[in-house]
Formats: sequence, C-alpha cells, structure tokens
Amino acid sequence: MKKWLVPTAVLASIFAAAAPAAAAPSGPPITVDGPATFTSCGFPVTGEVTGKVKNITTPSGDVISTSPGLKVTLTGPDGKTASYVITGVLFFSFPGDRIEVKATGVNLLQLPGDDGLILTKGNVNFALELDGVTELRRFSGPGTATNICSLLAPDA
Repeated sequence: MKKWLVPTAVLASIFAAAAPAAAAPSGPPITVDGPATFTSCGFPVTGEVTGKVKNITTPSGDVISTSPGLKVTLTGPDGKTASYVITGVLFFSFPGDRIEVKATGVNLLQLPGDDGLILTKGNVNFALELDGVTELRRFSGPGTATNICSLLAPDA
C-alpha cells in the first residue's frame, strides 16, 4: 500500500466526498462537504461532513493528515445523532512491518469490526498492519477513545 493512501484507508468515510483529491500525497487542503457512510458499527451510520483535509508527506516518508475546521454530524438507524468538531492531526510512520499512528486533538476514526467508529481526544497511538486496515495494537496513551457505535446503536 502506498504511504499516502493510509490516511484515506483509516479515515475512508471522512474522505469519501473528496476521494480522488484526497489521494494526492501533498497539496492544498481539500474542501469536504457532503454525505459520508460509516460501515463499521454493524448497522448503518450516515454522516454529514464539512471542512477541509490535507495530507502532507514529509521528506522521511511519514504522512501528516490534518483536518482544519472539519465537522461531522452522525445519524444512527433510529435517528440518534451526534455532532463533533474533528480538527485533530494524525501522524503516520512506516517502520517496515507495520504502520504506527499517533492521533492528537479530536479525531473520528473508522476501524474494522462492529465497534470500529471511534472518537479519540488527546494523544493516542495505535498500530496497523501494512494493509492500513487490520489492527495490530489497540489504542494506548494518555488520551481517550470513545466507541461512537454504542452511542448511536438502535434501541433493543
């Protein structure tokens, strides 16, 4: 997997509205304004995303993904909603056998599994397989990780 695709793989739904443009390794911020579908809760979650995203490739090959002014409103299948300002920064490094991710600020991450829509706040880190999807190490660090799926789940 190309290194610049990793932010797109991890945050696939957020970048869905600007998928071709978000694939560029570096460049000006991309305006995102539109619907998104989140598929990792075991039930449908729709979102409305507005703001900007930018991926920056450093000389060492690491990738920094920023999201100035990015906002999302999520809606679960029975109408429950949650809105967040997700202006955090993601740092991706590639030590050879894995992808190390450090998230700072507030980020919405979509990871595999039925509890994979996660809001992180503060500093957290995790590791992925080189496919950019499979988790090797769950969140650690002094920040928090909140399962958004449980907040939007339909009433039983």
